[in-house]
Amino acid sequence: MARRLLVPEVVSDVPLDPQELEALQAAIRQPPSPAAAAAAAAAAAAEAVPWPLFAADRSARAARPRLAELAQRWSRWLTRTLRAFVGDAVVESLGAEIVDTTTLADELRPMWVGLVEPGTRGARIVAFGGDVIEAAAARRCGASVIKAAGREPTPLARRLFEPAGQAALAAFERAWSELEPIALTRHAPHPEALALALGGDTIVAATLAISGGATGRVRILARPDVILSPADVTPTVPADAATIAAALGAVPVELRVELATVPIKLEELRALGPGSELTLPVFIDDAMPIYCGDVLKAWGRPVVTRGVVAVEVAAVAVPGGTRP
Repeated sequence: MARRLLVPEVVSDVPLDPQELEALQAAIRQPPSPAAAAAAAAAAAAEAVPWPLFAADRSARAARPRLAELAQRWSRWLTRTLRAFVGDAVVESLGAEIVDTTTLADELRPMWVGLVEPGTRGARIVAFGGDVIEAAAARRCGASVIKAAGREPTPLARRLFEPAGQAALAAFERAWSELEPIALTRHAPHPEALALALGGDTIVAATLAISGGATGRVRILARPDVILSPADVTPTVPADAATIAAALGAVPVELRVELATVPIKLEELRALGPGSELTLPVFIDDAMPIYCGDVLKAWGRPVVTRGVVAVEVAAVAVPGGTRP
């Protein structure tokens, strides 16, 4: 059974009398079901999700220009290095950005990957992808004419790219020495080492584009604390939950309560006017989602309090949960 939202011709500003308010409240305010009460109790007993670490975000912003500078310096060395393996090649730095770690594993799967570590600060991932891998493999096998493969490099081509990759890492070490006197150590790209290098919530990545006789893309991936020198790392002081709550308690946030969404055609939208009715796919006592910054935070039900329509929180949303 669906309820219909009536678009009135005129909206009255006259407040409802007590009898009308009582009738409206009796119609829409229902006691929570046993399932909703159990969900609310479970949500209250669940551990709170911690706030993101603001210090990590500051470190990422500070690491971006430093990584971009390293990529710019490396592009000059890498251009000379790749010409010995693929012929004419030009490497251009495209800058640095903060990336999402959830997609990096799939991105690295078809690429040639190397690991370098500055001291004990963690490893940086250097990855090559594109036709440059097939081109270097073909030239190593004696091919005089290199054609663009237009596909992901094969495992054999990635193995044949090893000398070019190691030469590129040597060029990377030269570019790094221009910024810091700390020597880089190369490591085998085992899955455990890659997972450890990408084990942070925030990863900074630089991208370099290869053009000319072969095309491709190079990525430098690392945690911010690996990119920054020890003197550049922002000092942090641990804060207890009460201090964080006091500091953020006065920050205004915007909540959005969604009654329902109705997909309609453009011609139906044009036909809307006073008196039009929209059928909603919910019941009048269904729980309504409460959003904060487009993130589902709770479920609520409509009530009337002090003469105005309000929303009573029925349950706190939990990851993977459903409508109570």
